[in-house]
Amino acid sequence: MKLKLIIATILFFGSLAHAQGAKSNFSIGAGIEGVFPAASFNRNPSAPENSTVQKGTNAVGYIGDLRYDFGRHSAVGIAVTWNRNTEVFFDGFTTATNHVQTNNAEIIASYIIRLPARERVKPYFMIGGGVVHFSPTNDFSTADNPSSQSKPTFAYGFGTDLNFNANWALRLQYRGLVLASPDFGLMDKTDYNNFGSGVKRHVPEPSVQIVYHF
Repeated sequence: MKLKLIIATILFFGSLAHAQGAKSNFSIGAGIEGVFPAASFNRNPSAPENSTVQKGTNAVGYIGDLRYDFGRHSAVGIAVTWNRNTEVFFDGFTTATNHVQTNNAEIIASYIIRLPARERVKPYFMIGGGVVHFSPTNDFSTADNPSSQSKPTFAYGFGTDLNFNANWALRLQYRGLVLASPDFGLMDKTDYNNFGSGVKRHVPEPSVQIVYHF
């Protein structure tokens, strides 16, 4: 369902871009994305040493990206991504105690700076922000039901578009997110005082996309 929503969003904005005419500066991209939250290992520094720590498993997801170029070196973009992973909670760094599997939807808006380059190679930097929505599935081991949560996020990244011709390109991109770890509303429960959440995490997200320029 999430994938269908991403595809529908890309096609909708693509049709709007096409309506602007052949000289439109719109482009749409679609591809796959790696998600590596396990690069961060979180423990609440104010909690006891034997408190619960938390990390997320690696995942592969889908990404759709709409961009509008203005001027020679500037663009704005909005990206929608979907992936599924599992948040794992450890007691005192070693023993896995609980897990919560989640469907994760990301909506990230960015300002893009394009560097001077050759016609077929278009490198860029990007900075922006948005929101990540964590939606638990029925696969969890906590005593209480985990709740959906949305976390604001800071985003940065870089990449390059490798142009095949005037319309088609291959995009290689790295994006990093900085956001608070989800606690699914369990941190407020009596049995989860030291849930280890609320700590900032860094999530590397490399992606490969096929891009169409209108």
